[in-house]
Parts: sequence; structure tokens; C-alpha cells
Amino acid sequence: MKMRRVVQAVLGLVASVGMVMGMQSAASASGLNVSVSKSWGTSTFYPDGDWLYVQDTDADGYTVYAKIQEWQCSGYDCQAPKWVDIRTGCYDTTSIGDNGSPIRQCNYDVAENQTVRVCEARYTGVGGSRYGSWYCSNETKS
Repeated sequence: MKMRRVVQAVLGLVASVGMVMGMQSAASASGLNVSVSKSWGTSTFYPDGDWLYVQDTDADGYTVYAKIQEWQCSGYDCQAPKWVDIRTGCYDTTSIGDNGSPIRQCNYDVAENQTVRVCEARYTGVGGSRYGSWYCSNETKS
């Protein structure tokens, strides 16, 4: 009877340690904030909370759009990985902002520990056509 209690206690301890270790390895630290900054706007991704901030800094009639891209495997055995849009639609004009600030804040849910970057471009108004190229930041971990 005593031996059975000892075995149960040891098994319980081993299971507890396994759960704690498993939980610790599942959590990952976020990467660094990454930004794209042009004369007409700035976009920043904050991995801690998955926030994307967009600011249109030029009253030129264009709208600044931002998106988050993820580095994903592609091709046979991941031989041709590529950047894929995972969160889009965050934009700012010089006439709107959140909470009275001139910066648009978009709160997204991005899977942890993924390789991501932020990109921005100008558009001819909300829902208009792209004007120029997309500009992208360095990569970070979500």
C-alpha cells in the first residue's frame, strides 16, 4: 500500500513537471517592433499584442494602407518560400485617426513565433487604386 502511494506521488510529480515544461516551451517571446517610414506615412507592427499602427503624414489626397505579411513555405519541400499577406485593410488618411490621435490602430491576431513583416503603400483614396509600390520592413517574430 505504501509503495503504491509513493509510485502515485512520483507519477504525479513527473506529470506536473511535464506540464510546466510543456507550457514554458509553448510560450515564445515576441520579436522586435518593425516599421516602414516614408515621407508620406509610417506603419509599425508591434508583436506584443499584434498591433499595426498607420499614420498618413502628408495631406496629399492619398491614403496610406498597411498590411502584415508572413514568410510561408511554398513549392516542393519548402524550396521556394514566399511572403504572403495575412492581415490587410489597415489604412489612414490625414482626416481620420483613433481616439482623437492622427494614428490609425488596427488590432490583429497573429500566430505566435511566425516570421512576419509590415508593408505600406499609398492609394488614391479609401478603396482606390494603388499609387506606387509597396514598401516593406525587415522581418521580425510575431
